[in-house]
Amino acid sequence: MRTRFITLAVLGLLALSACKQAASEEQMDAAEAPDYAAFDSKVAIITAFYKAHEAENLETLTNLLADTLQWSPPQFNGNQWLGKDDLLAALKNYHENFDDISFTPGVSTPNATEGGYWSGSVFPEATATTESNNIRVYGTWNATHTATGKPVGVKFYAIISVNDEGKIAAASDYFDVNGLAVQVAEE
Repeated sequence: MRTRFITLAVLGLLALSACKQAASEEQMDAAEAPDYAAFDSKVAIITAFYKAHEAENLETLTNLLADTLQWSPPQFNGNQWLGKDDLLAALKNYHENFDDISFTPGVSTPNATEGGYWSGSVFPEATATTESNNIRVYGTWNATHTATGKPVGVKFYAIISVNDEGKIAAASDYFDVNGLAVQVAEE
């Protein structure tokens, strides 16, 4: 009888310990869990910005940018950050020189096209995060050069930050600017 009591007591302690450990792991996981709603909200703002660029709607583009925007253009400029007016001028230039502007999000891999919007990281361990402070955008821009009627396309990558007011606060764009000129000039 005494052996049964001891066995039941040990099993009870093990069960209680397991429950405490599971609860502790759930609390830890909840604290580290990604905020998918925040990520989706930021992606929606970026998507609205790209849709406004496709529609050549400078008013909407202006409204989606923070007045304090910091922008790093795709061409090398000595790593100087530019402002909202600089980005709007560049977008207006694209609107004046290209028609049928379209963005297709996604990373082209040999077997498929993967998602175009990413955030957070696992590596390196020292800076790993589940936060969506910086959204990485991958995709392809296509358009028709207005003067020549030639179709053009560029692979695109950007790192974009959205502030608490729902405005794009920082953007660093990467694409082959010279590649556009080459495509337009081709015979």
